[in-house]
Amino acid sequence: MAESASALPQSIHWWTRLIHWVVEARSHRVICLVGGIWLLNAFDLAFTLLSHEQGLLHEQNPVAKQMLEKGELSVMLYKIGLVLIGSYPLLRFRTARIAEMAAFVVLIAYAALAIRWSECYELYGLTFSNTASYADLTAVGAVPPQ
Repeated sequence: MAESASALPQSIHWWTRLIHWVVEARSHRVICLVGGIWLLNAFDLAFTLLSHEQGLLHEQNPVAKQMLEKGELSVMLYKIGLVLIGSYPLLRFRTARIAEMAAFVVLIAYAALAIRWSECYELYGLTFSNTASYADLTAVGAVPPQ
């Protein structure tokens, strides 16, 4: 079992203590990253259900499309189940560097998805109010600039 950074002898160099601290803090970082993944998954689930109710969503994932046809509860169970299954190995091996990197990559992917949802609803708000100008639509990327 690894010693804690505070239990290391005082004669050890500061960089060795820093390396021990970084390695020990990895499991805490992975837990925080997985928490962020769960938070962004909840955001994605809420906007998926909201946009489906409003008729804005045309789901491209065939499995999720089937779940949406069966009802909101099945979509919720599907998305929560996938994230739960994916979280297990990250938390189980949270002291490994690969688990930290994988959690970071998944968090970045969910963050990119959250940005896309934000852009979608910004565009929806502009077009719904009928006040969208060409410059507004170009700014949010709905039409390519000329």
